[in-house]
Formats: sequence, C-alpha cells, structure tokens
Amino acid sequence: YGIGLSVAKAIVEAHGGEIRAESEKNKWTKIVINLPSGK
Repeated sequence: YGIGLSVAKAIVEAHGGEIRAESEKNKWTKIVINLPSGK
C-alpha cells in the first residue's frame, strides 16, 4: 500500500470496518471497503 491506502486503512479500521485489495496482474485493481451499518 502507498501512504494514502495506509491512512484509509487506519480510518476504516477505526470505524470497525475492513479494507482489502483485489487485482488481476496487468489488468485491474479494486479496493474494497466494508463498514458496519451502524444499526
């Protein structure tokens, strides 16, 4: 991760969520963020 994703990870985890990266080499990268609904 670059510094931006490190900051995003800290924020997401501070709110009880998770962040992950998925990719296909030389094609695409997707960043997935899941946060609790707060219900």
